[in-house]
Amino acid sequence: MRFISTTDLPLGTQGRLQSDRLREALRSFTFERCLVSPMQRCLETRAIVAPDVPYEIEPALREVDFGAWEGQTLEWVERHTPDLLAARRRDPVSFQPPDGESIEAAAARLAGVALRLRNADGTLVVGHRLTLGILERLLRDLPLRSRLVVGLEPATFRVVDASAPRSATER
Repeated sequence: MRFISTTDLPLGTQGRLQSDRLREALRSFTFERCLVSPMQRCLETRAIVAPDVPYEIEPALREVDFGAWEGQTLEWVERHTPDLLAARRRDPVSFQPPDGESIEAAAARLAGVALRLRNADGTLVVGHRLTLGILERLLRDLPLRSRLVVGLEPATFRVVDASAPRSATER
């Protein structure tokens, strides 16, 4: 695993193949619009998955910034900053990597996107693993620490009904 957030990488061969499979999986859905992260890999995914859907680049959908950990592997972080990695594991929501961003800070920038999506059926969102997990928690009125949301693997999707009432057991 490598920490990639602000590095603007294009899709690789595997990413294009995953996006092709995602396009097939989404054929039965109709989208009125698409919100997409400004990162090149997300823009390319959108072009493959939903080329005919009107889209808007949403800067708030960028990935949580890993700061000084950007581009490093988990093994590197474990070897060079084990105390910081331990702090992240103890409190992943408020932990902020050096020169990076906490999940709490990312949630604050995503709050406006969640508000827009509450009454916007038929919206496809193309983003990043952590950012989409945060956004789903916001849409479902779940705490940022909730384990009810499982991270998405690359080129997978989840349908979230942001207008559905949340039960007390989901919180």
